[in-house]
Amino acid sequence: MTELELRELRKTFSARGRPAVDAVRGIDLILRSGELLGLLGPSGCGKSTTLRMIAGLEKVTGGDILVGGSSVTARPAQQRNIGVAFENYALYPPLTVAENLAFGLKARSRADRGDVDRKVREIAARVDLTTLLDARPAGLSSGQKQRVSLARALIREPDVLLLDEPLSHLDAAQRDTTRRELKRIQRDLGHTTILVTHDQEEALSLADRIAVMKDGVIQQLGTPYEIYDSPANVFVADFVGEPAINLLPGTTEADAHARLSPAARVALPLPVPEGRDVVVGIRPEDLTLTGEDGLPARVVAHEPLLESGIATLTLDGVEKPLVVLTDPEVRLAHDDRVHVTADPHLTHVFDAETGDSLR
Repeated sequence: MTELELRELRKTFSARGRPAVDAVRGIDLILRSGELLGLLGPSGCGKSTTLRMIAGLEKVTGGDILVGGSSVTARPAQQRNIGVAFENYALYPPLTVAENLAFGLKARSRADRGDVDRKVREIAARVDLTTLLDARPAGLSSGQKQRVSLARALIREPDVLLLDEPLSHLDAAQRDTTRRELKRIQRDLGHTTILVTHDQEEALSLADRIAVMKDGVIQQLGTPYEIYDSPANVFVADFVGEPAINLLPGTTEADAHARLSPAARVALPLPVPEGRDVVVGIRPEDLTLTGEDGLPARVVAHEPLLESGIATLTLDGVEKPLVVLTDPEVRLAHDDRVHVTADPHLTHVFDAETGDSLR
């Protein structure tokens, strides 16, 4: 197992006649041996560019990449011993599954044929491809192609494994199955791994830690629980969570409350100087429908989803709608009047100007 370290890693794209674009703006990151890090963010945030620089597929503008304590920044991709499973699989159509798996081993060295065959059989058994070794990519399902792509990256016994949106082309059922398989394989083999994804569910379920990126900068680095329960800023809070967190503008008052409108105020988890403009964040599952106590609201819509329900409400005097996760037995109709309460210990407070957490 091998540690991976990124030091002030930067990438700037420039073209004649066009302004330079800073895709990655100085990333400092250390992955422990055997750790799986989720690099999470929207399209264009710099996560795939970061992965390509680590793999040696993109030239580094500044900073350093260390694998096992040694810099690999100046080494070409073929000398880094880094395995990559691509989003588009990148399989060779004329070759069988076995030939696809063996191709990299044969290209890198004059490996003994018997040794190559043994490694192909071993990795095929690991990812449940044994019965498909003679098949060609055209006859495989999306999930099977993804397993071949993963196995091809693993067979070279890489120091670091990079997964670029590995589940993006799979349907919901395949994604769930492949996600569980991927976690099992990574745990069994212990590879230091970076998972690049825009899917929060993938990152939350697979990663030991998550780095949330925006505009080439890591906004927050932490465990899935830390990212979800204690978001560093409005962007992280809004990006992670489904249904999305409620973000309501307000003004703080002297008694650890925020005024959302003349008719609506909520308790805060800590006192904030009076008169400060803030954004109050409350996750839908942390809101409770009550009888007569709480904030008065009107039901805009209710979606019964069997395991739970999603109610969209409007608070009196507040423009932004409020989303509440309801118990499955709750039945609501349009224009019903309800009351809703929030636990202040689960409420988040952000500075309205900077977006940073005040908690």
